[in-house]
Amino acid sequence: MIVSIITLSFNSENTIVKTIESILKQDYLDIEHVFIDNCSSDNTINLIHNMYESTNRKYKLISEKDKGISDGFNKGILNSTGEVIVFLNSDDSYIGNDVISRVMEIFEGNSVDFVHGDMIFEDKYFGTNIRKPLLCSLEYALPYNHPTFFVRRRVYDEIGLFDLKYKFTMDYDLICRMYKTPDQPKFKGVYLKGEPLVKMMAGGVSWKYELRSIIEVEEILEKYAFLTPKAKAFQRQRKFRIRLKSYLARFGLSSFVKMWRRLKWDH
Repeated sequence: MIVSIITLSFNSENTIVKTIESILKQDYLDIEHVFIDNCSSDNTINLIHNMYESTNRKYKLISEKDKGISDGFNKGILNSTGEVIVFLNSDDSYIGNDVISRVMEIFEGNSVDFVHGDMIFEDKYFGTNIRKPLLCSLEYALPYNHPTFFVRRRVYDEIGLFDLKYKFTMDYDLICRMYKTPDQPKFKGVYLKGEPLVKMMAGGVSWKYELRSIIEVEEILEKYAFLTPKAKAFQRQRKFRIRLKSYLARFGLSSFVKMWRRLKWDH
């Protein structure tokens, strides 16, 4: 069974080597790595070709202007052939050489639609921690860690691709389409407990533009009739925490943010 790993890149020469190395060392061999590059002007494209041409691993590189992250994700899906699809950013990496084989063992032995797991969130400023999936209602937050979210192609065939309208929270919109209610998924998933699957670097688009991301989340929840009074209250709390985090950081009190994150994620 082929798994397609889709990586979006743009001037990623300083990080993409680690991403590729983490895939090339996987002991599961039926991997197709699809790169969607937004016309990098540095050495990114050469690095990709050089690292893969010395192997017999499958890869595909498309370098052209896109209309944003959602468009890049969709190009990756449409240009991939795997039955299972996952996204790995060009500054993230898999932990250990058996990540893909552990995930694919679940797909091959069960009629599941998606598999997900823990990740390490590396943030040198506010503190690095292990993030287990929240497994919460969509009223509160995403239940899963998106970098660890392996999905069967048939799910995209049924619910559609990413909505180009959303610049920061396209994954939230997609997962809302996978649910009947904020608490009831339409599809069967498995949480792969144990060692974290991915190391994710802080600094992604939604992380940089957190307040704007919340506006999108509220719009998405309203679109699917999930914007309950509880959801509105949670989003107000998020806005308050973001402003408080910015205030604490400005005055050199980021240690309080680190402490709060440990309390949140150590569950």
